[in-house]
Amino acid sequence: MGREDNFEPVGPMTIGELASLSNLKPSAIRFYEKTGLLPVATRRNGRRVYSPQAAHRLTLIAFAKETGFSLPEIQALLHGFPTTTTAGDRWRKLATFKISQLEANIAKARAMERMLRSVMKCRCTTIDQCARGLAACLKRTTLKRT
Repeated sequence: MGREDNFEPVGPMTIGELASLSNLKPSAIRFYEKTGLLPVATRRNGRRVYSPQAAHRLTLIAFAKETGFSLPEIQALLHGFPTTTTAGDRWRKLATFKISQLEANIAKARAMERMLRSVMKCRCTTIDQCARGLAACLKRTTLKRT
């Protein structure tokens, strides 16, 4: 982050031009505007007109979504801090929390994988036999934890 890209839209844009530039549907742009993620566009002759900064904001929203942030989390990034909070400080706070969520999800996925690999060794002949075996196994596991 922090470096300038060659992505530099010039001049005011219609919603169609902004949609094409940002690879979004106009309805998504209107939604982002309605929810406050994108500043309200000015109007000329009743049509929305967006500044180049709107394209930059959509790039930021797309990046945040790609890295796993939800729309409420993106809302917090944009509007959930005092105006004096730097972008870097905002990202650090939210990324720290997101990384802890990812680590928990990874641990859960690894545990699920171990369970699935274990059940692949099943030699039961009926589902009922398997269910009894799983119940007994889970009961032993629960007793070990207490």
